[in-house]
Amino acid sequence: MSVSKATKVVHIPEEEILRQLTIMQEDNALLTPVEPTDNPLHSSHQITFVEKHLHYLTTHPKVNPEFYLSNLRTMIKIRTS
Repeated sequence: MSVSKATKVVHIPEEEILRQLTIMQEDNALLTPVEPTDNPLHSSHQITFVEKHLHYLTTHPKVNPEFYLSNLRTMIKIRTS
């Protein structure tokens, strides 16, 4: 029988999360596309990288934002080979 440890949720202020997402969005070495949305609140029918990931974090409070942001940086890094 395995015992799993609960991952401690780190609370990072929303302003810090927003700052880190904005830095990622502006970094040319990272792939951060604007995506289409059917949300009527977006008159341009597009959602930015920052909006998408900030929304995810705010709607999933059990997600550790520190891990999420770290994994996100890894996943969107443009691979050069």
